[in-house]
Amino acid sequence: MPGVFLRVNIMNTAALKYVTQPKTFDKFPIRWSEVFGNKNKLIVEIGFGNGEFMAHSAMKDTQFNYIGFDTSITSCYKAQVNLFDLGIENARIVLDDARFCIRELFPQESIHKLIVNFPCPWPKAKQEDRRIFIYSFIDTMANVLKINGTVELVTDVQWYAEQVYEKFVSDECFHAEVIKTDFQREVKTRYEEKWEKMGRNKYMVLAHKKASRPVKRILEGSEDMPHKLVEKIDLSKANNLLDKKFSCEEQTFIVKEFFYNHENNRYIFRVFSADGDYCQQYYVKAVKREDKYLVKLDSTTIPFRTPAVKWSVLTIADEISK
Repeated sequence: MPGVFLRVNIMNTAALKYVTQPKTFDKFPIRWSEVFGNKNKLIVEIGFGNGEFMAHSAMKDTQFNYIGFDTSITSCYKAQVNLFDLGIENARIVLDDARFCIRELFPQESIHKLIVNFPCPWPKAKQEDRRIFIYSFIDTMANVLKINGTVELVTDVQWYAEQVYEKFVSDECFHAEVIKTDFQREVKTRYEEKWEKMGRNKYMVLAHKKASRPVKRILEGSEDMPHKLVEKIDLSKANNLLDKKFSCEEQTFIVKEFFYNHENNRYIFRVFSADGDYCQQYYVKAVKREDKYLVKLDSTTIPFRTPAVKWSVLTIADEISK
């Protein structure tokens, strides 16, 4: 067993290079050539599962750089294991929401190909906003894909394939091929191989970008850390912030918890915020600085400095000051 634990510890340390943490960057979109150390074309996979498809694709096509997005911590860990075991150098993974990140982290016409393998179709009508191919994300692809760049969706759900296909057909920035049902891919996911053995149908939607259109980004340029100095803090006002909701245009935030340490004059607020449908949780603190209090983000959490995050810090400072 000691040998097993030693291998896990070594792997965990070495595999850190595969994880890109965009929230630590100070400028957006990201310069991916600096992340990889080369200017190879970018291929993005959404929802990489165990990472076997991305790992084997990257190993086969070393002239491309692969970037995978997933919201599962378990998937990210398993992907790191696969990438590490195969000695992959041209792949990175991001633990975050792909629809938001692809819009914010990639410049216009920078992605060569985007791949989505067997996503959850979220079949209920009330779940439609959770699907990957909502219209706002198609707008994102119309911006970040290179001209003639490709979107590849593979699914085992016929109605979902048809729905995505119709969206691309009706979009003037894309040319959609007829849905394929009889196809083989050189690299397959584990579930794809399993379903083929079961005789389960699968469907491929391919759309090629013909033209670009602008998209509104909220992280462009340098993202300074928001902060504000206040003269004094009213403890009763700080307590009154609990569960109070603030909304303005597409930004919303709410203070869910409040902590006060009398010994060192430190105030901490746990905040949930949303910019449109992108949500974050973080801490805002107020600490004594000589004869004033500095209100800023607490370093234990690192959110994207979105408009809602900046607004929450400045608003909390205003709300708690005497």
